Amino acid sequence: MRTQINSLTATRAVAALMVFIHHFGTKVFPFSQFAYFFESGNLAVSYFFVLSGFVLYISYNQTDIRFADYFKRRVGRIVPVYLLALVLFLAVAFCFYDYKFSGNLVKQIAYSALFLQAYFPQYALSLNSPAWTISVEMLFYVLFPMLLLFEKRNTRFFIAVTSLLFIISQAIHLKYYDGGAKLSERMEGYIFYNPLIHMNQFLIGMVGGYLYKKMKATATKVKLLPLLLFCAIVLLIAFRPAGISYHVGLLAPLFMAFILSTAINDPKILNARWLVFLGEISYGIYILQFPVYKFLDVMNTNYMHMAAQYFFFFAAIVLVASAAISYIFFEKPLRRKINSFSFGRHAA
Repeated sequence: MRTQINSLTATRAVAALMVFIHHFGTKVFPFSQFAYFFESGNLAVSYFFVLSGFVLYISYNQTDIRFADYFKRRVGRIVPVYLLALVLFLAVAFCFYDYKFSGNLVKQIAYSALFLQAYFPQYALSLNSPAWTISVEMLFYVLFPMLLLFEKRNTRFFIAVTSLLFIISQAIHLKYYDGGAKLSERMEGYIFYNPLIHMNQFLIGMVGGYLYKKMKATATKVKLLPLLLFCAIVLLIAFRPAGISYHVGLLAPLFMAFILSTAINDPKILNARWLVFLGEISYGIYILQFPVYKFLDVMNTNYMHMAAQYFFFFAAIVLVASAAISYIFFEKPLRRKINSFSFGRHAA
């Protein structure tokens, strides 16, 4: 089922590149001049969680979900490139970073391959570290049909539960963030990475989807509103107090407002074909960033000897090209094949 809003697809590209800068570019000009802001580029992960809830809601809220078809489409969307990235990361690690087989490494591979790493703090960032967020997303996908049924039966109660979960998640996170109570590394991992504590962001996205469905036919378009909300997000990140963390969705309501206003106003600038295409390949940009960068880093150290300033932008270009190639020749064909798989006579 395709309900793509191009302007929202385009924002995925910005979010994915923000994460890439967060991981590899904060010491590179011009990002180094705004290091405090770009060091928070991982907050784009929270944006992805909210956007997932929004997009799934508007895609399925008016249909009866056929579970086999739904999960088939989720698998086709997520799993092939995810496993490709894991295999590429392991190939680079074994060839160039002296990885050795061990019982612990087998655990890391198993947890990663089964999308379970985020549930085990000591393994959350193992191997292809950005993949912990896909572990979180998989929980959202599994629970979504039940959450949608819950929302349809009692929307007010659903919104109330979402609000309560948001408050609880922020209270827990802010209480223990950065020197509150001294936590063990494992407990800190539960606070930062456990899928359940990130659930509030996905639910807020679903609430945004509900509001979009209610408002889209009658809402007055305010063309500058997406820009104003985007500026508000940038300022809140750039000037956040040092003791405040946004990691588990403190900005989720504002992200939802931005997504909602962007969907309603559909800014022309975000409908540029090249930007929409970057949004379509953004999953590849996100999940392939570590194997691509680590491989290029070895090549640069041993052969190319590019200065860090130039190497970062070279790596960004290669990453985008790799994601585009993966999308065109691997992701889309395999997704079509998986989506066309029939579970029986009545499968769609």
